[in-house]
Amino acid sequence: MAKQGSFDGFYCSTCHQFHSGLPLSWAADSPDSFVGLKEQEREERAILGSDQCIIDQEKYFIRGLVELPIIGFGNVFLWGVWASVWKDDFDEISNHWETPGRENLIGPYKGRLNTRLSEYPDTLNLKCTIRIQPVGSRPLFYLDEPEHPLAYEQRQGISLERIQEIASRLAHKDT
Repeated sequence: MAKQGSFDGFYCSTCHQFHSGLPLSWAADSPDSFVGLKEQEREERAILGSDQCIIDQEKYFIRGLVELPIIGFGNVFLWGVWASVWKDDFDEISNHWETPGRENLIGPYKGRLNTRLSEYPDTLNLKCTIRIQPVGSRPLFYLDEPEHPLAYEQRQGISLERIQEIASRLAHKDT
C-alpha cells in the first residue's frame, strides 16, 4: 500500500478501494460549447480537432493547460481545458502552429475558459491569459480572476490530499 504523500496510489473515498497510481492530469476532449450541441448540429456547425475548434465560423477555441504546482513536490497537476479566443488571435496561433520558436514570436493572448471543471465553482468564462509554448506543447492558461479557487491553486499550489480527493470523484464519474 502506498504511504500518505505518495504518487504510487491512493485510497479511493468513492469505492473504498486502493487504486495504483495517482492521476496527475484530467482533460476535456472538447470545449463545453461543442459538448452543448446536438450530434447533428456538431456535424453541421462545428469543426473539432485535437487542439482547435470552430463553431459557426464565429466561435474559436484552443486547447491548453492550467498547471497547478503540487505543494511539497517538484511536480505539477494539470487540467486540460479549452478557451475561447478572438478570430484574429486564433488565426495567428494557427499560422504559427508548427513555427519553431513560436513562444517568442506570438502572444500572449486573452481568452475565456470554455470548460466546466466540476471540482470548482463555475469555471466557464473565467478570464485567462494564454501563453504559447514551444512546438509540440500545448499553450498554458493563466487565470486572471485571482479570487477564484482554481486561480488560487494555480498561484499557491494544490495538496496531494486534494489531488487524491479529485481522483476519487473523477475516476468514478461515468460509472
